[in-house]
Amino acid sequence: MEIGSLLMKSDFELMTMKELQKYVLEHRNDQAAFQALMDRVDAVPQNQVYGEVNAQEFSVLLEQSRHIKSE
Repeated sequence: MEIGSLLMKSDFELMTMKELQKYVLEHRNDQAAFQALMDRVDAVPQNQVYGEVNAQEFSVLLEQSRHIKSE
C-alpha cells in the first residue's frame, strides 16, 4: 500500500485547493488526502486567511453593500 500512498501524495500535490477539498469530501476515510489538505491549509500564512479587520473601513464597506442591494 506504500506505493499507492506515495502515488496519491504526488497526485494531491498536483491538485488545486478546490480539487483537494472536493476529493476529501468525497473520500472522507482517506487519511492521506486529509493530511495533505491540512498540510496545505497550514502552509497558508494566517494573515492571508484571516487578515486584520479595520472596523471603520468594514463599516463603510457594509454600508456601501447595503446601499447597492437596496437599489
